[in-house]
Amino acid sequence: MRDDRIDGLLAALDAATPVDVTPHGHSLAALVVNALGRLIDPSSGTPYVGVSPEAAGEFAVDGYGRTLGASGVRATFGTTASSLSLWLSFPGDERLADAAAHVRAHVPVRLSTKHWRRWSPARPGNGYRSVRIPSPTNPKTCGD
Repeated sequence: MRDDRIDGLLAALDAATPVDVTPHGHSLAALVVNALGRLIDPSSGTPYVGVSPEAAGEFAVDGYGRTLGASGVRATFGTTASSLSLWLSFPGDERLADAAAHVRAHVPVRLSTKHWRRWSPARPGNGYRSVRIPSPTNPKTCGD
């Protein structure tokens, strides 16, 4: 079933030119699509045990509605630019290096070597805290 609102927005995006911007230089209109999911353990074919929003108490990690334990894609199609962001929740234990290597071997993009974080529970009831870690996919830090 098609949604006339989406068709109208897509037509407006298609008709806009790169000079059609707000006074601050931003797109006049943008279509933002979020798709949530979970990484699958290739050895079992099921989501990684212990890696889910429920297991992390639905903890919000940012203002875009992302929760710890969820993976997903955010696509923005605007009148002046478009972007695609991918965020992945890997297991934070001994499974991390193998999981990251499997994803690296099967996605058509290069994984960042700089944006890796390990989330740990803070005091009981206070959520989680993150610490930057070296990329498990970076040959300089993981030995591949």
